Amino acid sequence: MNKVCYCVAEAHLLQKCSTTTSLREARQLHALILTTTTAFRSQSAFLYNNIISMYARCGSLRDSHLVFDKMPHRTLVSYNALLSAYSRVSDYSISALKLYAQMEAKGLRPSSMTFTSLLQASSLHEDWWIGSLLHAKGLKFGFLNDICVQTSLLNMYSNCRDLSSAELVFWDMADRDDVAWNSLIVGYLKNNKIEEGVRLFIAMVRVGFTPTQFTYCMVLNACSRLRDYHSGRLIHAHVIVRNVSPDLHLQNALVDMYCNVGYTQTAYRIFSRMENTDLVSWNSMIAGCSENEDGEKAMNLFVQLKEFGFPKPDDYTYASVISATGAFPSSSYGKPLHAQVTKAGYERSVFVGSTLVSMYFKNHESEAAQRVFYSISGKDVVLWTEMITGYSKMTDGMSAIRCFFEMHHEAHEVDNYILSGVLSACADLAILKQGEIIHSYAFKLGYDAEMSVSGSLIDMYAKNGRLEAAYLAELHRLKRNMIRTENDDNEAQNGCYISCRG
Repeated sequence: MNKVCYCVAEAHLLQKCSTTTSLREARQLHALILTTTTAFRSQSAFLYNNIISMYARCGSLRDSHLVFDKMPHRTLVSYNALLSAYSRVSDYSISALKLYAQMEAKGLRPSSMTFTSLLQASSLHEDWWIGSLLHAKGLKFGFLNDICVQTSLLNMYSNCRDLSSAELVFWDMADRDDVAWNSLIVGYLKNNKIEEGVRLFIAMVRVGFTPTQFTYCMVLNACSRLRDYHSGRLIHAHVIVRNVSPDLHLQNALVDMYCNVGYTQTAYRIFSRMENTDLVSWNSMIAGCSENEDGEKAMNLFVQLKEFGFPKPDDYTYASVISATGAFPSSSYGKPLHAQVTKAGYERSVFVGSTLVSMYFKNHESEAAQRVFYSISGKDVVLWTEMITGYSKMTDGMSAIRCFFEMHHEAHEVDNYILSGVLSACADLAILKQGEIIHSYAFKLGYDAEMSVSGSLIDMYAKNGRLEAAYLAELHRLKRNMIRTENDDNEAQNGCYISCRG
């Protein structure tokens, strides 16, 4: 009878081990097992393995490792339990690979689960070299037909930005499940292959696989970036037809997509029906109104958010609402918002600073813009650009040129937009020397053949009476573009040749 009671007690403790997520409760269970169970005293690997998994589930890999180290007899399951735990945390991905080396030294043959965990670890570490070696080992042990190993390989190559290998793995899979489809779609989108991701999503739906809510979110974000209203609306229709109950993330993705394609009324209808909104929801809606030049609506939403008291606006919220109201008189909205920014502690934020600078320049208050600019220590390219273009628009060319040289001195990256603006300032002031220096920067960076920069160069040289230099600048642009076109044609011909040979 006592033996039966012990077995029931041990089974109950094991069941608790497999469900608990509290570290405190896990340690209490471990203490109880140490003092009461016969299985632990008989040094059962089965029980040790359950305790390793329990600590991993509770987030304490240190405790998992301590239990593993104290095990008198480690089995393949023991190694797999700890490998699985390590492979989920990026800081422990190297430990997973070291543990596998230890396992090999013990002469234990890996299983498909071993490779699934190791591939996940190399994916987290973004180590293509280790991942490809594991691919070769998986082939050697005959695990490449296992769906979990195939999906882990696909994830690893996608995470290491090797989409060609990810595609090969995907198309070699005999039985692709929805996890595999979702993995490659997410891989495309994470690697900025947005159109390919959307096309694969459509193919996935056509063959009857069900996207996850995460995949819906990723594809809607892709449509948002492409400004693709047609595809976005079709995906929304698919969500409705499939009777998917959208979670908060999916609702936010729909709001963001409709805002980005210019359909703020549709976005607002979704937003107003949401039972639980978060700051992402409010920020998407306010930013959407701002980008679609509906400043009054953005301000009304901001006032509503403040009245609710939760969630509290962040620097992105303030940046969006200041941008939305930037064209209005600063005394009406801009300055009161600036005061709220200071009160909230976001006056040093580059996001907010850029919009404040822009707002003050639109209101012809360059001194206020300058005060904001110099109060921010960690200036980014956007903030510098706002200052340079702000001065240029106010026809304060000398300040724009001075600001450009300050920016270059601080080693910030210069783009064609900034170069075009500062060259226009040189043209307006008919300053040749500074214009020539900026021309040399444009040449070094490869922007001199860009249409906007080339136009500003021609204008600058023409206004300085250097018509020959203006002609040469245009001739250089045409030659560069011809070379680019020839290279593109050659690449296309080579691609066709390779396809024909295949």
